[in-house]
Amino acid sequence: MKKFAAAAVTLLMTILTLPVIPVSAFAKENDAAGWDGISVNSMLIDSADLFTDSEEKEITAEIQETAELLEMNIIILAAGSEFYMSDDEVERFCDDSYDQTFGADTDGIFYFMDFTGKKPAYDYLSPSGKAMLYYKDNMDAIFDEVFYYMPSSDLDPMDYTDDIRDGISCLLGQLSEYSGSESYYYDDYSDRYYYEEDGELVITSSKPLRARLKALVFALPIGIIAALIYFFAMKHAYKFKSSANPSVYVSSEDTRFIHREDRFIRTYTRKTKIESSSGGGSRGGGGGGRGGGRHR
Repeated sequence: MKKFAAAAVTLLMTILTLPVIPVSAFAKENDAAGWDGISVNSMLIDSADLFTDSEEKEITAEIQETAELLEMNIIILAAGSEFYMSDDEVERFCDDSYDQTFGADTDGIFYFMDFTGKKPAYDYLSPSGKAMLYYKDNMDAIFDEVFYYMPSSDLDPMDYTDDIRDGISCLLGQLSEYSGSESYYYDDYSDRYYYEEDGELVITSSKPLRARLKALVFALPIGIIAALIYFFAMKHAYKFKSSANPSVYVSSEDTRFIHREDRFIRTYTRKTKIESSSGGGSRGGGGGGRGGGRHR
């Protein structure tokens, strides 16, 4: 009974300690770079010449207002024929252009509206920083709303400038709607987690505590049941009536050791080199961009 009580206490202490263990290992790194608070860098770039100068200024003012509200950078490129690229090239161009303009892991988006003449057209949204957290899992819903206004690639965009402008306003509204909508997001492209803690964005390769605890809720009952089954199985299998100590079967009166000597035929030492499986290299995944795109 004492052994069972000791085992139960040990198991209980282990369970109580598990939620605490990740805390000390948590928050070792944070790649988040935030927002610099400069909204004038957010704008519409009308490479396709869809809008007049006054219309472009009005749209840019709307973009900057949304940028200040959401505290993130927003670039919308209405791409003309000089930006004719493959889908993969569009993704790399948008991801790189954002990082080169604002810096990696800052908060913001780069939206590529394809008016290059490519068929089908390919629109792409590149998120960064907290935009990864808010929008990456909601891109299908965002494209559904924006594409309601966008002309297909078979139509002349110059005949649909009012609709395109409404599509831009819709995009800004979607960014506001989904702001702060996700608790955490894992990005397999960069192998990092995005989440907010105490109102601050955290970008780290370490799994957030809430994800660990969520897994623990499911793992603990299974672990407890398995431990109990193992304990009682072992107890039954090794239930002896007497001690298993070898001295029980040896008579101390009939056995006498009068001489002891240790002899070794030969000695040798074997050494094995263990290669480390970890190596250097840049963070990130292969193929595709970090954002999401859709044809129209």
